[in-house]
Amino acid sequence: TIMMMENYRSTPEILAVANALIRKNRQRIEKELIPMQEAGVPVVCHLAEDSTKEAEWIVKNIETLHQMGVTYNKMTVMYRAHYVTRTIEEVLLRSKIPYTIYSGVQFFGRMEIKDALCYLRMIVYKDDLSFRRIANVPKRNLGVRRMKFLEEYTDQHGGTLYSALVENLDQEIFRGTKAKEFVALIEGYAASYHERTISEVLTSILNESGYEKLLRTEGAQDRLDNLAELKQAVFSFETSAGEETDLESYLTSVAMLSNMDIQDSSDRVKLMTVHTAKGLEFPYVFLCSMSEGIFPSKKVKTLEGMEEERRLAFVAMTRAEKGLYLSEAAGRNFDGSPRYPSRFILDIDPALLHFTEAPKAGLLKEAKSYIALVDRSFTSHDDAALFHIGDRVRHRAFGLGTIQDVDLDQSAYTIQFDELPTERRLSMRVKLERVALSP
Repeated sequence: TIMMMENYRSTPEILAVANALIRKNRQRIEKELIPMQEAGVPVVCHLAEDSTKEAEWIVKNIETLHQMGVTYNKMTVMYRAHYVTRTIEEVLLRSKIPYTIYSGVQFFGRMEIKDALCYLRMIVYKDDLSFRRIANVPKRNLGVRRMKFLEEYTDQHGGTLYSALVENLDQEIFRGTKAKEFVALIEGYAASYHERTISEVLTSILNESGYEKLLRTEGAQDRLDNLAELKQAVFSFETSAGEETDLESYLTSVAMLSNMDIQDSSDRVKLMTVHTAKGLEFPYVFLCSMSEGIFPSKKVKTLEGMEEERRLAFVAMTRAEKGLYLSEAAGRNFDGSPRYPSRFILDIDPALLHFTEAPKAGLLKEAKSYIALVDRSFTSHDDAALFHIGDRVRHRAFGLGTIQDVDLDQSAYTIQFDELPTERRLSMRVKLERVALSP
């Protein structure tokens, strides 16, 4: 039995693509969205050479729609992960197109990006703004009391906060701190950065300062992904900026991007994650970075998790009312592996898509082989053997408990055991005995 559901939002072309995608999910109730709108334009798909070319293609189409009378606030760019906005934001800024990020912060306004750039600025300028931001990040015991000492010293003797620290390293107030290590770090890079690439300097100082270790300890994967994207941005600058590829030139270019004067306006292109877009609708949607490892996410480890990702892509596509643009970029992932078009593009009958350029047969063959390799590493869960929220179970050490949550993607249960004050998260491989609920 197939459930037929009328859809008054999207054009037949958009719904045909979305229906073709979701049919690939096995664990679902069969249903088709029936278009109630008149025919519109084909869904466009663009496979770009790299992320910058992809961003330029998106912005070119935004400009074309705007010239046709479509206001910016009727156009939305969606993505699976926040870190992919960097290239899109740069091109939007250069093109002076106003935009706003929903449920997120502009790339160069994100905490970890500011921190990383302040480390680079300290190497070159040793300015007070950068010093205040990163002198105690990670913790070096240079808190409020010691910062006040440096401020009072500069008031009396002049100079910068950093120079004040250098001149007072042997003072009693800095015993038990890592002030000397911090100064040694900055001085070492200040003396050698001219002989190294910006990429080397950034990667090395984030490591030696302990900053990336701090994020790994906190489990802040999204912030680490943003730093990886910053490293990619630096590499792109080095390979495309001609003669002016020194650290000073890079910091100047970043400052220009961060401070570009975009006229304040309520008519702005919207940027948001696909999760944020749930329940919303937009006349024109650009669903970008449709690459394996981005969308679907590299974090997916199970067949069930992959089906959830596909459903998320389906939801994103059906946010579009009049126009849907799909895009992805070739190149390499953070780990150096080649980047292939998403299976969610390959899941769709090519006849339903208008490709800006016919995909190369060799690329599609490689992509399918890569996807098959990834799929072989997936695990699947027999639903009959799974416990469900509310089930009572017995663990040989912890005793009786109740299932609070089931995480198929991480293959784990969250259980509140009767004799323990807090919940425990256990792998699905741990042996649990099902206990019948009391009548």
